[in-house]
Amino acid sequence: MINTSQQMIYRLEALNNAQSRISYQLSTGKELQNGSDDSVKFNRLISIDDKIRRFEGIEDQINKTAVQNTVADSSVSEIKLFMESIKVELIKANTETTTDEGKKSIAKNLEGIKENLLDLANSRVDGAYIFAGSDSTVRPFVKDSNGKVSYEGDSKLRNIAVDEGSYRERGVNGFDMMMYPSDSALSNEGLTFSSRDRIIDQSGFEWIPQDVNGNFKGDASFDETNTAQLVRFDLSGNETVQTLSVTANGTTPETWTTENVGNGFDSSTQGIKLEAKTLIFDIIDDAVNTLNGLGLDGQSTTTDILDQNIDSILDSFDEAYDAVNIAHSDLGARNKVFEISLESVQARLTQYNILSLEIGAADLAKVAVESKALELTFSALYTTINKTNELSLVNFIR
Repeated sequence: MINTSQQMIYRLEALNNAQSRISYQLSTGKELQNGSDDSVKFNRLISIDDKIRRFEGIEDQINKTAVQNTVADSSVSEIKLFMESIKVELIKANTETTTDEGKKSIAKNLEGIKENLLDLANSRVDGAYIFAGSDSTVRPFVKDSNGKVSYEGDSKLRNIAVDEGSYRERGVNGFDMMMYPSDSALSNEGLTFSSRDRIIDQSGFEWIPQDVNGNFKGDASFDETNTAQLVRFDLSGNETVQTLSVTANGTTPETWTTENVGNGFDSSTQGIKLEAKTLIFDIIDDAVNTLNGLGLDGQSTTTDILDQNIDSILDSFDEAYDAVNIAHSDLGARNKVFEISLESVQARLTQYNILSLEIGAADLAKVAVESKALELTFSALYTTINKTNELSLVNFIR
């Protein structure tokens, strides 16, 4: 009797385990509940699910980047429209029929456009500045108490994953979008620049002016009149040993010219190029000063010089507009890469999800048959247990 009871309990436990498995398969549609059910198939499912999670993460990153790219594209388009408006205003100011009062009115209008450009240049998405370079937490364009705007970002771009182990650069930075090359120089050529220019080489490294006392531009003790050389800094902001000596040109405002650019690099460096980048906001300031009757040095000057300055500023705006167009084109090309990458990632996600279902899905028809068979087995077993419990010595003798 004891042995019979133990056998019944063992069979009940087996049936309960089978019932638990069938209930899990019916409710989830998955075949395996534990790795021990089929270790080979379970390992395959773990590998596929890991792929799915990775590509879902990449898809999420690309989707967030797509939003930033859309805002960046819209912002650059508006910047171009404002620059076109500035050029129209300058052409209007450069006519003989425009009075001094009319020019001052145009100057006020340009100051308003400058503020609009500053807002666009500091565009954000989810708290991230999209034109700051590699660090999106830094406000890229900052205006001081004198109204002068400076770029606080860097020349790098953020890398976003578009595939396993594959990354692409996103967007454009402030050097590309709000600056234009006022001068450039290749190997065996000298670069001419002013104190407000930023010097960038072909690798995105910045060259910072240093005076005869070793102070760098931006330091409180920097002596602009005794600028001695340019010093190359790497992308992390560390000073390197590469330098270029400079010579003052004796102009007003002061400009300098470097020695042959190739001398600042070792012999293995190819494609040597330096660019003097001028901030578009500085050109707007020049235009405002000129329309208010001031020279580029901020001092009163003659009408002839003011007219010459307007012509020069118009030429600078043509170059600046071309630079923004190039940046817009680069942005569009990078945005397209992310669009194609998103399609590829979504296609692979679909494939992996289908594969996961095919490998891990339970055969519901088979499970339904097993469930019915299990129901009959349970019924038979409980009937047997019930009859066993009714046994007695009297019934046994009968």
